[in-house]
Amino acid sequence: MKITKMTNNFIDKQTVNVSTSHRFYALSQALGAYCGADILSFIDNNELLTALIRKQAIKRYEVLLASNPLPQACVLLVITDEPKPKLLLTRRSNHLSSHAGEVSLVGGKRDKTDKSSADVALREACEEVGLNETDADILGYLPMQISQKGLLVRPVMASISSDVMDTLMPNGDEIARLFWLPLDVLYTKPVDFVFDRPSNSIAKLHTPAWVYDCDGSMPEIVWGLTGRILASLMEVGFGVSHEWYYSVR
Repeated sequence: MKITKMTNNFIDKQTVNVSTSHRFYALSQALGAYCGADILSFIDNNELLTALIRKQAIKRYEVLLASNPLPQACVLLVITDEPKPKLLLTRRSNHLSSHAGEVSLVGGKRDKTDKSSADVALREACEEVGLNETDADILGYLPMQISQKGLLVRPVMASISSDVMDTLMPNGDEIARLFWLPLDVLYTKPVDFVFDRPSNSIAKLHTPAWVYDCDGSMPEIVWGLTGRILASLMEVGFGVSHEWYYSVR
């Protein structure tokens, strides 16, 4: 994997100070106390990788861990500061060239003007749903994930007051809709979701997913990179582990 170098003094994870009276003080402390791998493996439990590709992927992953690279993209996990918290998710517009129509977190690639991971995530959140930086309290960071295209993605966690929820609107150029996933949903075990493979294959892709019917219309399928990040949040932030895999049967 080629890591793009930026010329500015980019800061990945900054020190976060959250008041002991904050609803998410314990969550912030758990995020800050994480001491596992800072780049999560995309190799484990992935049956889509053939023997040769798996061997090459393991070598690339080992190089990544040793080189301590900066993120190439950042996403913002927005959680509402209320007794029954919710998480902000979006469904990408159908006309986009990649991951069209899929559920995602707000976020995107780094710009040369960005000074930190929080800057990237907050800028993208403002562009995609109109979230003002002043309305978000940074709680901490999750380990990086590797996207399908090989980008290193840093999840940034932030809370907002429930009053801010109704002020957010999707940017129609990128986002078809936004919705709020109750945190309680993520405590439940994701289902084994089946995706159809290409017509010339009898095999189907199985992977965990949360299926959420938020308004009685078409259920939202939370899987892929977004699902992996949310599973990481549950494990690091709340001590709840969900197995994540990609298998063909």
